[in-house]
Amino acid sequence: MMKNNLTDKTIGILMAAASAILLGSCVHYDADEFEGKVMPRATGAYTGVTDDWLYFNLRTGKAFNLSAPNQDITEGDQLKRLDWDIAFCGAHIRTNGGTSGPGKGAAADLGFGDYDHWQDRVQIPDDVKWVEDDTTSVYVTYSQREWYNYVNTHYLKPDGTPDNDGHPWFDPNRGPARRLTSGNPLLEQCIKIEGPPMTYTPSYHVYVIRCADGVRCFKLQVVSWFNQQSSIDDEGGGQMSYYIDELK
Repeated sequence: MMKNNLTDKTIGILMAAASAILLGSCVHYDADEFEGKVMPRATGAYTGVTDDWLYFNLRTGKAFNLSAPNQDITEGDQLKRLDWDIAFCGAHIRTNGGTSGPGKGAAADLGFGDYDHWQDRVQIPDDVKWVEDDTTSVYVTYSQREWYNYVNTHYLKPDGTPDNDGHPWFDPNRGPARRLTSGNPLLEQCIKIEGPPMTYTPSYHVYVIRCADGVRCFKLQVVSWFNQQSSIDDEGGGQMSYYIDELK
């Protein structure tokens, strides 16, 4: 009889423990809701514009081209402006320096994970390697419209008609057509995009972004190609989720 009582008690303990685990899991899930930032909109070729960049002034919090491509800062106009610090086109990133702008912007790699460790500019190693933007490393995806306009002027058949069949926008082995643009080669490593089939793998490295003024710095960590704040399945992605905070 004692054995049966002990068995019943043991079962009760196990059931209580299981309930606690389930309850703890729910609480843990709520506590872990994403508190970072999400791109206000998807950017890049799928909006119909190849160089569709969303610009941010990290020093003031102002954003440009929020509603539509090239609405506030047109492609080429960024080269004359100091009122932006970082820009996104799909998974590609610009800083206001090098070939992308007249500022002193650049990026450096602070290593894998440990986002909360970096709090102050004095923590940035003296020998950190700052990387400026260039025009030889970053490839953006052509919009279909701009690609076929390019084919119409560069790839013609002997009869003078566009060779769209020979130069499709999407190749099943190589993916969509791309071309070089100005961007930051180091920040290309924030998220690795491969395919088809398409995969999106964040590096989870923490990067430091030097602003256009050459003084203020922000830390950046991209965590997903998808919108982590949305309860709706974000099938195509493109609204990247990330953390960004100033190093005081």
